[in-house]
Amino acid sequence: GPQAGETVVDGRPGPIRGARREVPIISPYFVPGQQMMSTFAELRARGVAVRVLTNSLASNDAPAAHAGYARYRPALVRMGVELHEMRADPETAPVGVGGSGGSGGVLGSGLGGSKGGKSRASLHSKAVIIDRHLSVIGSMNLDLRSKLQNSEVALLIRSGKLAQQGAALIESSLSASAYRVLLEDGHLLWQAPPGAPFDDSRTEPEAGLGLRLLVKVLGPLAPGEML
Repeated sequence: GPQAGETVVDGRPGPIRGARREVPIISPYFVPGQQMMSTFAELRARGVAVRVLTNSLASNDAPAAHAGYARYRPALVRMGVELHEMRADPETAPVGVGGSGGSGGVLGSGLGGSKGGKSRASLHSKAVIIDRHLSVIGSMNLDLRSKLQNSEVALLIRSGKLAQQGAALIESSLSASAYRVLLEDGHLLWQAPPGAPFDDSRTEPEAGLGLRLLVKVLGPLAPGEML
């Protein structure tokens, strides 16, 4: 069968392609690349639900990675990938989030302090769950060179119980602390979940103008894939 290293850590589809029902993905940096985009298109054509939870610009600590992700965002939404972005406000972070620089469990999120000293919620974990029986859990990208240095590792675990728990953690994050990214009249809309204590947004939520401009400048220099 496929090896764990053929999945989230080097941009190749691996066992994701064999999914039959659903593929929830959680990744702090999500730049799928053309090969993974083709795999997502195949899955959607077969009716497989693809759900992604990644950092928003405000919760991401790597603007260049976000710039690379942003170029794929409209195409992902158009093909029917359910795309969600984590809120930066720690008040709405999932239960179990740790202190500054810590993590909230294998499939949870961590709370990292920004450079300005203000705490913010931020995803730190990377996992793919296939049909609620197979989990691929990988190390986080520490910097933009980690992929080139081949320093990533991943575990492939066949356990229905673990997969169910991981899927439940992702779903709780989606329902309480993440925006759903949609397209409305050709423009992106960040939709708050029902009953959330925060509002929809038509620009990168919680991100200042300077940060949004930086991402535009970094666009041509951004990585082509980082999943």
